[in-house]
Amino acid sequence: MFGRNEERTVVEDVGPPVVEEEELAPPPPPPPAPRGPLLWPWLLLLLLLVLGGLLAAWLLTRADNGKSASTVNVPNVVRLKQQQAVARLNERGLVARVVTRASSAAAGTVVEQDPSPGADVTRRSVVTLSVSSIRTEAVPDVVGKTAPAAVEALQAKGFRVQTRNVVSKKKSGTVLGQSPSPGAKIGRGSTVTINLSRGLVTVPDTVGQSRDTAAATVRGAGLRPKAFVVPSSQPEGTVIAQRPTAGARVAGGSTVRLNVSKGAGPGAAPPPPPAPPGTVTVPDATGGQQDSAQRQLNAAGLKSGVVWVPSDQAEGTVVSQAPDAGTPQKGGTRIQLNVSLGPSPGAQRAVPSVVGLEPATAQARLRGAGFETETLRQPVSDRNQVGKVVDEQTAGGRRAPVGSVVVIYVGRAA
Repeated sequence: MFGRNEERTVVEDVGPPVVEEEELAPPPPPPPAPRGPLLWPWLLLLLLLVLGGLLAAWLLTRADNGKSASTVNVPNVVRLKQQQAVARLNERGLVARVVTRASSAAAGTVVEQDPSPGADVTRRSVVTLSVSSIRTEAVPDVVGKTAPAAVEALQAKGFRVQTRNVVSKKKSGTVLGQSPSPGAKIGRGSTVTINLSRGLVTVPDTVGQSRDTAAATVRGAGLRPKAFVVPSSQPEGTVIAQRPTAGARVAGGSTVRLNVSKGAGPGAAPPPPPAPPGTVTVPDATGGQQDSAQRQLNAAGLKSGVVWVPSDQAEGTVVSQAPDAGTPQKGGTRIQLNVSLGPSPGAQRAVPSVVGLEPATAQARLRGAGFETETLRQPVSDRNQVGKVVDEQTAGGRRAPVGSVVVIYVGRAA
């Protein structure tokens, strides 16, 4: 214990020393950066310029009555030459498209344009120009004229002429028809076909005349004589037979066959032996018309085959045959007839096939294709073929002159 006079030393429990915080002043701010130019005045100016341009365009459009500044008025270039027309369109900023067609205008001339002159179109638009490629002419009417007059009239228009002989009762050399028809417009240099009448003349009687006299008689009738020397007991040089027979009506210019006797001299050939049983002697079908020759062969129990060949003889004339006349052949043998296309062949066409059809149907189909028809009967062993077309000549699929006769053979019971 302490005495009274002793001082007590009191030690106070103190914590860690107190540190006084000194508040420092913040650093001075950096100097402001230099200020650039303001953008909004320029943006405003740009906006005003755009608005002004739009307003000006609108005013121009109003002043042009609603037409765009890029439209072009199409000029008239019809009747100009192609080169001039294209140049004029290019000057207006247009594009030319050229197509050609036949026309009565001179070649290379613009005859039509699309769009029409005066139309307003945008620049770079296409203008189609129809340019004459060939000059056309109207075909004159030559029906009823003589052949020389018709040819002259057609050639004067720049056309080529092709003739085709047609059997007719009108005077020989008269124009019966033409193709293309009168008034049709076709290009100069095109071909016009005219059908000329061969006329019908009466075959004179020359049997018993001398060869020279008979030939002169035939020529005087407007026909062509063709003499053949044959064995005969008649005097030498005498006409003993003719084909076609006297009085027949045939086309002018047709051939008349004259069988002239060789005479019965020591060197004369003996007459041909009779045909063996079951055979027939082939008749001479040359010199006559195709359809007449087919009738002749059919009557003899033979078939015919028609082949059209180039020849200077009149159209439809049988110029040769095979097998030859006078040879024995089995009944039903097909004899080929070589028939002339004529000196100036006309249009040809494939013959429709009508085998197996009823005669009326076959005739209608052939006439619809431009052919004449004739019907002959032919014996058949198949009863299903009776009353049906069993053959046709010219044969189906072969080419024959338009207007020629196609003979159809209809089956009959044998």
